[in-house]
Amino acid sequence: MSTVRAAGIPTHHPRVYSIHSRNVTRYPANSIVVVGGCPVCRVGVLEDSFTFLGIFLAIVLFPFGFICCFALRKRRCPNCGASFT
Repeated sequence: MSTVRAAGIPTHHPRVYSIHSRNVTRYPANSIVVVGGCPVCRVGVLEDSFTFLGIFLAIVLFPFGFICCFALRKRRCPNCGASFT
């Protein structure tokens, strides 16, 4: 703890905190980032497709099954074939 003089000014220097920053990836100014692009090949655009289970639940639990249908869809890249849930 720092001691305080009569004037209210602390005798020790204030504490200095060092803040560590994260590594930030910066893209060149001439690069284009495609929203919905494939993170694997960076060429294709991801397409949505519904799973069989999602369609089945949408029919059986109509109208609330549409929530399950949209929650169980898969995203697939037509270029490299990578699929994401």
